Amino acid sequence: MKFRFATLLLTLAALFLAGAAQAEEKIRVLLTSGGHGFDQQAFYAMFDAMGDVEYTKAQMPKDADLLKPGLEKKFDVIAMYDMSPDLTPAQQEAFVALLKSGIGVVSMHHNLGGHRNWAEFTKIIGGKFIFGPITLDGKEYAKSTWSHGEDMSITIADKEHPITKGMEDFKIHDETYGGYYVAADVHVLATTDHPKNTPSVAWTKNYGKSRVFYLMLGHDGKAFANANYSSLIERGIRWAAGR
Repeated sequence: MKFRFATLLLTLAALFLAGAAQAEEKIRVLLTSGGHGFDQQAFYAMFDAMGDVEYTKAQMPKDADLLKPGLEKKFDVIAMYDMSPDLTPAQQEAFVALLKSGIGVVSMHHNLGGHRNWAEFTKIIGGKFIFGPITLDGKEYAKSTWSHGEDMSITIADKEHPITKGMEDFKIHDETYGGYYVAADVHVLATTDHPKNTPSVAWTKNYGKSRVFYLMLGHDGKAFANANYSSLIERGIRWAAGR
């Protein structure tokens, strides 16, 4: 009887330790940049402070061949901070195949202007920074605008979503984007009433089997140092990874 009880205790302990080890596994992130300058020290310091995230840098478009089926075995999330020019047709096809297989995507700030001539990328992230007159979903758009060093009030539109649950409205000193396209099928998480910015600033959507989170904020070190901003990015990574 004592032997069986001891065996049971050892089994339970092993299961607990296995579960704890699994819970402590870090989220593997491929972190892209390229095509736009940024405060690298402050940006990477923000990611270094995320205890449950480990990241590998990728420079776009040089490393674009990584974005293909099989990447989901090495990484849980692609966090995109690049404003890369278009991928080659073969790279575009491979990236779409990867997303249809399933991998998390977090798109940040000027990534909204990345891959500007690739219509499918607009569908992937659910929005587009406009560089010239264009018609989308039957609506005409003029060139989008931007303004550095603005104080913005951010309202949490969905207080029950895993990314924003428990968060309060906040203020941030950041760059505004005005007049960009937001797809009708996105789920808006946060908005702003700043006159120089399009109202929707954070949203989620699905593309293929992939979860996608976009956050318009995040121009420089002042934004990266804002605890609400870094929290949204970390929460977005966790959600995109299915954690």
